[in-house]
Amino acid sequence: MEVVVSQIEDLDKLASCHKKAFPHALSSSMGKPFIRKMLSWYILSERGILIHVLKDGHVIGYCGGIKTKKAGLPGAATSITQYSFKTFLSSFLIRPWLIFHAENKKRLSFIKRNLQYKIGLKKPSTLIMSSVTREEFVPFWGLVVIGVDPQVQGKGAGSMMLQEFERLAKSDAAKKLTLSVKPDNQKAIKAYEQNGWIAGAISEESLNMNKLL
Repeated sequence: MEVVVSQIEDLDKLASCHKKAFPHALSSSMGKPFIRKMLSWYILSERGILIHVLKDGHVIGYCGGIKTKKAGLPGAATSITQYSFKTFLSSFLIRPWLIFHAENKKRLSFIKRNLQYKIGLKKPSTLIMSSVTREEFVPFWGLVVIGVDPQVQGKGAGSMMLQEFERLAKSDAAKKLTLSVKPDNQKAIKAYEQNGWIAGAISEESLNMNKLL
């Protein structure tokens, strides 16, 4: 196995891996065109980073993150949604039943807010409230998504990506890594802890974890 930085020509294989790693996710139900568009943000945006694990020519896992070098920038969810908004809407026009997908019930306010961003009623950067002051801010990388083909889970692909993600962050002068995970995902939490991540604030929906570099 080897970890490489993803390129545009890898998008089809990455999209296939995404569907295997997250078969029940809304993004998987929206089809490969949307998945490719979503993942291309990590490759084309100067704030994005995307790496994947290759085994015998197949993508068996991938990891995406966002770089934040100054306070007040939009987060990954808003950045990716704005970038892929047309494809997002097209997917719903083709598959209108997805409006009732369980993930959307929790995202209605988020979708409404991003629609307002898109038509110019609001600006994302003016609404982002940092949890720290600008004086306290340090450059960081956020781990947004990590997925591994279920057939090869538990064989080290996830740890390989976490280690490479950390190495790349250090080389970019990041001082901290952050992520958010569902509190009931104990398997993932244990894996992060084994790689040096520390649990922080917790809510009903998410547990924040970080690692100082």
